[in-house]
Amino acid sequence: MSVFYKERAVKGARTIFPKVVIKNLRQFPYPAAIRTDKKKTLAAHAQRMLDLHSQLADAKTEHAKTNLQRQIDATDAQIDKLVYELYELTPDEIKIVEAAAR
Repeated sequence: MSVFYKERAVKGARTIFPKVVIKNLRQFPYPAAIRTDKKKTLAAHAQRMLDLHSQLADAKTEHAKTNLQRQIDATDAQIDKLVYELYELTPDEIKIVEAAAR
């Protein structure tokens, strides 16, 4: 999503304080129909990600931080996989997206 936004939105490409504008978000190519179960799954992963980041901020020990970061990374990978499925990306397209995200 960030790659598309940076390419299409002038204010999104700024290096300092990129700006998200509703007008630009409306141009985002959302999948035509997202099944309800996939919407729920994506929403659940997003909520889990928010919860994990909150826990990470409150973590006291290095062990707890490492464990939470692993869970965040795994959840992030699950979200990516689901989005790739929603947009029906090919393996080559996934490589392009992942290379651009680094």
